[in-house]
Amino acid sequence: MKQMKAYFYSIFAIALCLTLGMNAYGQGKKIEKTYKWIYKVNEDVKITFNNYDCDLVIHTWDKQEIAFDMSVDATLKTEEDARRLDSYLDEMEFSHSAGSVQIDTRYWTSKKAVMGRKTMTLKGVKTVRFSQYKMKGELWVPDNCRLIFKSKYSEIQAESVKGVLSLDLYNDKWYGGDVNTAINITAKYSNLEFEEMKDIEADLYNTDVEAGTIGSLNVVSKYSNFHVGDAGKVVINAYNDKYSFGNTGDIKFTDKYSDLKALITGRMELDCYTSTVDVILAEDIYLKSKYGKYQLDGAANLNITSSYNDKFEIKKLNTLSIDESKYSVVKLDHLERSLLLKDGYSDKFYVTNTGTLSEVKVNGKYVVLEMALAKEFSYRFEADVKYPKFDIPEEDMNTRIKITEGSELQMKAIKGVESEGMPSFFVNGYDMAVTLTEQH
Repeated sequence: MKQMKAYFYSIFAIALCLTLGMNAYGQGKKIEKTYKWIYKVNEDVKITFNNYDCDLVIHTWDKQEIAFDMSVDATLKTEEDARRLDSYLDEMEFSHSAGSVQIDTRYWTSKKAVMGRKTMTLKGVKTVRFSQYKMKGELWVPDNCRLIFKSKYSEIQAESVKGVLSLDLYNDKWYGGDVNTAINITAKYSNLEFEEMKDIEADLYNTDVEAGTIGSLNVVSKYSNFHVGDAGKVVINAYNDKYSFGNTGDIKFTDKYSDLKALITGRMELDCYTSTVDVILAEDIYLKSKYGKYQLDGAANLNITSSYNDKFEIKKLNTLSIDESKYSVVKLDHLERSLLLKDGYSDKFYVTNTGTLSEVKVNGKYVVLEMALAKEFSYRFEADVKYPKFDIPEEDMNTRIKITEGSELQMKAIKGVESEGMPSFFVNGYDMAVTLTEQH
């Protein structure tokens, strides 16, 4: 019995000591304080701001001053730790001159957490122990400054910027106003929102960007989303991204596994792999593609250097010119002037309506062409095909030459009124299926 009592009191004493020790550590010394820095500078001062795990609000003003307030909310282990940290921050100065200021919110060399005990080694000062540490800041900069901003793990709210702005963000959230000069953006795992912007140079990785109207865009990206309003000239190198625009200037889009949407664009140069492109209206389009899906309301001319297993749904084109194609399908509501296929293999073309055609020329193997023509449309028809599958109004044609030798056909004919320079059909190849009907 005495042994059991002794055992009980021993356990009780140990528990009491542990509890007192934990309480002593948990109570600590609290610091809740805002530290301030103000520097006189030129209006076009270069500001290099390195931000780390510190939510920040950025203001612009018409003063030739930089002001930075940093609020610290921390619980230190002892009075000595608190005194050491407070003294360090009170005396801390940033590199500054009238033309250049450098601010760094990561003023420690290391932070560690071992067995629940957290330590922070200040630059040039002994280590302090803490249980909780938070920072937030507020920055005022001249309107026309050059701000080079690098940040990690933070949320930033920024007013409109008139001066030069460069962003290097990692796992940040940026909520900004207008940007009135060119901007350079490097971002990973971040979200950025702007209002109106000028020209943009960007390198994005797993990042989302939203903005209103922008200037020109030159961007390299992976796993990112970019959604803006109207834009100037656009150059994109994308991998597994999604882009959407209002109206734009010329577009150069080189990509894999990406989506591109736009309303009205200028000239388009597309080099795509497993892509989806949806455009309302474009000028000339130059395309190289594999496994793509394309939706166009209209374009002046579509020029394809190579197409492999692509799907096209197009409402209106003036001309369609294809150098090389395999396994692709084109559904075209209206073709105005010409269709030229230099080398096709197992392709399908379905044309619902035509305008004042000048030429249709198809060459290849296993190609299907179905085209509707106006009833009174006059044209020249020539074919040199092995294994032809023709459904054409031959009874309405004036056949000049028709030579059949085994599976080979050579044919020349006129439908309607013959004239110099009249529209022409030329069909050459192997196992070519051509159907010409009257459009409704």
